[in-house]
Amino acid sequence: MAFHFLNLFLSAGASGQVATSSAVGMIGSFLAAGALVVAPAAAALIWVSQKDALSR
Repeated sequence: MAFHFLNLFLSAGASGQVATSSAVGMIGSFLAAGALVVAPAAAALIWVSQKDALSR
């Protein structure tokens, strides 16, 4: 069954350029998610933990 789908994909004429642009888009999405979500969340967590330090 999987072999049938592989033959269908290969005969569809998908080029290496399509795969390359898809990979570039995926990497760009990862970088954008890191810049828009992960970095601000990490900065906020660090800021809050510095402001709420425990006194021992």
